Amino acid sequence: RLSNVYCSNINIPMKLFALGLLATVPGITSFSFYSSTITSSPLSPVSFVNKLVNNLNGDTKPSNPKTLTPVSLQPSTTTKAKTSQPVLNTPPKTIRRPIVAGNWKLNPTTREEALTLLNGLASSSSSTCDVVIFPPLPYLFLALEILKDTSIQIGAQNAGIYEKGAYTGEIAPSMLSSSGISHVLLGHSERRTIFGETDVNINQRLQNCLKEEKLTVVLCVGETLEEYEAGLLVSVVDTQLRKGLAGVSKDSLMGDRIVVAYEPVWAIGTGLVATPQQAQDAHVAIRRTLESVYDAGVAQAVRIQYGGSVSPESVGDLMDMPDIDGALVGGASLISDSFGKIIQGASPGGAATITTTAPVPPVVTVDPSTFHHEPLSTFAIPNLKPKG
Repeated sequence: RLSNVYCSNINIPMKLFALGLLATVPGITSFSFYSSTITSSPLSPVSFVNKLVNNLNGDTKPSNPKTLTPVSLQPSTTTKAKTSQPVLNTPPKTIRRPIVAGNWKLNPTTREEALTLLNGLASSSSSTCDVVIFPPLPYLFLALEILKDTSIQIGAQNAGIYEKGAYTGEIAPSMLSSSGISHVLLGHSERRTIFGETDVNINQRLQNCLKEEKLTVVLCVGETLEEYEAGLLVSVVDTQLRKGLAGVSKDSLMGDRIVVAYEPVWAIGTGLVATPQQAQDAHVAIRRTLESVYDAGVAQAVRIQYGGSVSPESVGDLMDMPDIDGALVGGASLISDSFGKIIQGASPGGAATITTTAPVPPVVTVDPSTFHHEPLSTFAIPNLKPKG
């Protein structure tokens, strides 16, 4: 009988294939995958490790957390593209003020829901962290009115490449700036993949936004799962940054006109989160590009957010990393209480003053007499659906 099987360097397709094979072996009732930072070769023989399973919390944890890290379905931390140590002398985190942004995307569906969310946010404040929300266009002026007496700033999710003229449906940066909008989100992966925006026209939008003195751009970069597993993280973010910042002066970056948001595409909306060290390594790669294109001063001055399924539970560990200066939050920004906790977790020492009148969801309890585990055959390959 096999138990506690450990193999190194297993990627996601191999894990799913192994899942289907192991489901057919009599006697195996549970199993987990781990990666190890101490494995010297991808061809190392199969070895065995102890594991601890906490079924109550649905967590599987290694017995020695110093050498083993559970990887679940997130990419292996042994990817060659990873930089093991920061290459810059990063200044203390207090030098760069944290920034937390909430991207509402195409949510909520009605004005009434937007009002409820905005009123919940109106009672939240932070004196040690910049806070920005990006509602859909119809709700921008509603947000400006409701949040006018708070420190929360309002941003637009995109801006057009034209300044004026016969361009039906476009929004010029000057229209946003003159209406009280402070930030513009550019280069989000959904704009790149769904709407076909390229590095070139993202750069055009950015250049137009910088003409408006009151606008700050949040420029998104990040790699897909396939690019990550192929070891292309550094190449992808380097290319996106160089093309996205083409023609941008050093003064614009030193003047805090641009914030960079690193969002691994495989972590957006999937519930998967890069480990703090994975995110830190990516942020160091971004600073290396900034240092190469400009200089070390720019690399150290620019604020870099992490985005990708950020939650109140994950933000603290992410913010402990020296090169992570904030979070670009998706789904959790649509719940005022959760967003407030993320703001608090991103503030230095968790010292932000957070108050909220948003209702607290009721505690859900599970009756042990009705709780059961699904049989292993439920998770066989033929039964799995995308994200199943």
